[in-house]
Amino acid sequence: MKKVLIAGGLCGTTMLTAADKIKERCRTRNQEIHVKIQNLWETSYVTPGYDLIIEMFPFFEEEKCPVISGKPFISHIGEKALIEQIVNHLEE
Repeated sequence: MKKVLIAGGLCGTTMLTAADKIKERCRTRNQEIHVKIQNLWETSYVTPGYDLIIEMFPFFEEEKCPVISGKPFISHIGEKALIEQIVNHLEE
């Protein structure tokens, strides 16, 4: 099972919606994932061990796993392509 972190600030509803869309797309491809949502304003400590981090604003600089911008979930421009990029990455 792959572990995904969606991290942002006060865009909680956007992060929840993004998590649902990612989980649904992964389900259609029989991928098992666990998604955690984190408000970085509450705590900036990130537990290690994620396979992918999706950041809603630039924050991460030296993570050991890939970090992808989640801005398309905010603007909805390129959102479908981003979801495909995420699920393709999680298949690797």
